[in-house]
Amino acid sequence: MTQDTRFARLRYTSRRGMLELDVLLIPFLDEQYPELSEAELATYEAFLEEPDPDLFAWLMGFQACDNEAYRELIARIRRRIPA
Repeated sequence: MTQDTRFARLRYTSRRGMLELDVLLIPFLDEQYPELSEAELATYEAFLEEPDPDLFAWLMGFQACDNEAYRELIARIRRRIPA
């Protein structure tokens, strides 16, 4: 799979059923994709397989995430949220 194909697939998958998630995930991917390592991309792909309510709760800080790799990704996404 080429990098362009992978980016397109991840971008499409980042479009969720909740606008709140779209607003967080799509800009994060657009800005950070070139800088993400292979391991981080694999984590992001796995992260996107989680149910939307869990993603929302984790990203908004309503619920703690037990997965350490996800916690690092969540922190990175949350750093983009304006204070």
